[in-house]
Amino acid sequence: MLLYLNILQTVLLVLIAGGIFYLIYRSRVRTAGTRKSLHARRCEVYNDVVQVLTMLGKRGEIRKEELLDFRSRTQDAVLLFDGEVAAYLDEIYSRGVKLMSTNELLQGTSVAVGEERDRITVENAKQLIWLADQLAMIQKKFARYRDVLSSCEG
Repeated sequence: MLLYLNILQTVLLVLIAGGIFYLIYRSRVRTAGTRKSLHARRCEVYNDVVQVLTMLGKRGEIRKEELLDFRSRTQDAVLLFDGEVAAYLDEIYSRGVKLMSTNELLQGTSVAVGEERDRITVENAKQLIWLADQLAMIQKKFARYRDVLSSCEG
């Protein structure tokens, strides 16, 4: 009887150890997959930023659809990056909105030549210059995520 009890304890111990090993293995596989997914998503956001800044530098303007598309593709940045990068992406979006708005005002006929139009022109130029400068700054802003910069196609 004691022999059967010892055999049963050994079998149960082996089953428990096997179960623990399996759970650890699954956890590591899942973690590796999550890291790859996180890295891929960070690459997408980084590439979206490069794309919108490049387009702004070439055309000097942004359309509403492009701006909304950029916002929707980068809205989860707060979950992917630190607060500084997320705030930076918010600033790109907000300055893009200002640029779009001032471009629309300047292209329309509602604002006559004068002080108001000059003020809008200066604001437009400020936003365009700031946004154009960001293409050179992006490496610095994402410096903490060098793994993203080194392996993302930009």
